[in-house]
Amino acid sequence: MTWTESVNRLWNALKEHQPSLYPMEEWDELLDIRIAKMPCGELNADQLPYASAVKAGLHLLNESLDKSHTLSQSIDNATGSYWHGVMHRMEGDYSNAKYWFRMAGAHPAYGLLIGKLAQISYDPDRIGSAALRGRLDQLMTSPVWNPGLFTDAVEQQVTVYQDEAAEALLAELQWMEIKLLLQYSFQQTGGSSLEF
Repeated sequence: MTWTESVNRLWNALKEHQPSLYPMEEWDELLDIRIAKMPCGELNADQLPYASAVKAGLHLLNESLDKSHTLSQSIDNATGSYWHGVMHRMEGDYSNAKYWFRMAGAHPAYGLLIGKLAQISYDPDRIGSAALRGRLDQLMTSPVWNPGLFTDAVEQQVTVYQDEAAEALLAELQWMEIKLLLQYSFQQTGGSSLEF
């Protein structure tokens, strides 16, 4: 099986699973094994860090934080830093997540995210907390993606408010973020667009 075939098969197995904002354990143990065994032999040296990024992202979709962390911290580029930040946000280490988002800088995936925000249904009147609603309003109307602000909103939701509507919105935003970063990572390995 080729690299592209293995990515597409694993993507098809995971694309309907929306990971939690704060997963407690991997969703499917066997998928972790399949991700670890993905063939990378056909890729060149410049593509290999992005292959690790794809694997880190697939592990996050599978809610396997430790395996994603091991991979993302070994990737010495902005994409590795971005995956590292997403993993720390999902584990609840919010300040560390924001550090890694700063290390990622203005990642190319940010523009993709801003372009997709209009497709996400957001009704501020459904958010019970004025403080959380303010952060979400700012996030949803910003002309640039702000992963630090998103992390602050997730932290407020998880640690203080537990608002049902905010949870659904933040989980959908995280899902969109992971899909687009996974697609970007895959394209850097020579892969085509993933089917959303």
